[in-house]
Amino acid sequence: MMEKIGKYSSASVFKWAGFASIVQGLLIFIPTFVLGAAINWPDSLDDPASVALPRLLENEGAVRVGYFAYLIYSILFAISMALLSEVVFGKNGGILMRIVIALAVASALARSIGIVRWLFPMFDLAEISKGATTTEQQFIVSTTFETLNSYGGTIGEVLGVSLFAAIAILLLSVGNLKERTLPKWFSHFGLISAIGLLWTSVEMLGINPGSNAIFLGTTLVQFWFLFIGVWLIFKSTRLASK
Repeated sequence: MMEKIGKYSSASVFKWAGFASIVQGLLIFIPTFVLGAAINWPDSLDDPASVALPRLLENEGAVRVGYFAYLIYSILFAISMALLSEVVFGKNGGILMRIVIALAVASALARSIGIVRWLFPMFDLAEISKGATTTEQQFIVSTTFETLNSYGGTIGEVLGVSLFAAIAILLLSVGNLKERTLPKWFSHFGLISAIGLLWTSVEMLGINPGSNAIFLGTTLVQFWFLFIGVWLIFKSTRLASK
């Protein structure tokens, strides 16, 4: 395998891909802990406007830090997948590599749209809700909140976190089985992670994937990034010493 690795990528590509993958695997803990402590995230995503909006203002600093970290994590997904694609397919990768990167970029964009709703429009709506004194005004705020949350959540969680990311990981894993650049466990683990993410998107078909589906699916992906990141750093050191 080392001979084939040498033909596909340099030690520096391995190092950068490994570093990005490790950061990708670990960065999720910042929004998890910060937002979890501040607003009970991710369970708070299902809270009504009367609960969610005042809590945003009460914990504005932590919410902005947490969601900004989540935004960086989401953008990094596209970068990590692009670097892993170069490792797997080489610099002159064909159509499959381009599809993987395109899906990863689409995933990052969709996630970003979902996240930005909590950094800007939701805070504006929270300020408006403070002045909503009549039943009609409160109803308008609540309806706007539910619509914005449903729209952003569908784009961010269903399309970005689940569907686009799952297909990108699945295709990259299949591509590695064909190219045999990285160990087989990378592909097997990736396929399992992709299936876990795909299951969370069955909500679009009217099927309830279960309350723990997203947590399990995303956890598998984080470990997938961490394991391959450590492996790549180790291999980059060996390649550089040759």
